[in-house]
Amino acid sequence: MEEFLFDPHTHTAETSKCGHLPAAEVVDRYVRNGFSGLVVTDHLHPEYLSRIDKDHDWNKVMDHYLSGYHASRKRGDEVGFQVILGAELRFPENDNDYLVYGIDEDWLRSNPYVCCMSAREFWQKFHDQVLIIHAHPYRDGNTVVFEDAVHGTEIINGNPRHDNHNDLALDLARRHPGFFRLAGSDTHQAGDEARAGVILPEKPADSFAYKDLIEQRRFRLWSPEFQSFVDEDEKMRKEEAK
Repeated sequence: MEEFLFDPHTHTAETSKCGHLPAAEVVDRYVRNGFSGLVVTDHLHPEYLSRIDKDHDWNKVMDHYLSGYHASRKRGDEVGFQVILGAELRFPENDNDYLVYGIDEDWLRSNPYVCCMSAREFWQKFHDQVLIIHAHPYRDGNTVVFEDAVHGTEIINGNPRHDNHNDLALDLARRHPGFFRLAGSDTHQAGDEARAGVILPEKPADSFAYKDLIEQRRFRLWSPEFQSFVDEDEKMRKEEAK
């Protein structure tokens, strides 16, 4: 059976201040590494708004925010590579980051200043619409205080320039057997790409289809660098299936 390798955590230089790879180059790097697709999860948080939202015009904010995704999608279409829209939200209360899937451009434009609420407010309003995954929950500077306001967590964050404490993230998932356990490279610059991802049984057409595959648990983790975590996830899956 054919399988498809996707990275659900990537960034673009067009949108994210910390992104150093143009969107087209990100796509090309993943194509060279044998991936089938990726999710663009550029940062959306109050600091981003302070740089971009000079006219207090949400549609203008979204025009800029979506520029990285659009450039990624354009290059993906040119080379036959799937590009999906996601987001990485941060709320004013702390430096926690949350990956959000099951969205499209209309959703982003219809929910202005969504990153200005609290994590729990976001959960209460949207948890039955979108998939909320805690990104690198124990990275230095992050604070895990909202375990009841996410659907799951990254247990593998492959970014090589941070101490992500993936072992603590795995422990978090163990404490919450219902959590979805995810893996992503968190690509920002050269050398970050293709370090972690998920293996899917089909190519999701969009963010909604990707969300459905995760919620149906029709995926496996992939990360040669963190193979022990992949093996532990497989072990947990077998135990959960009993």
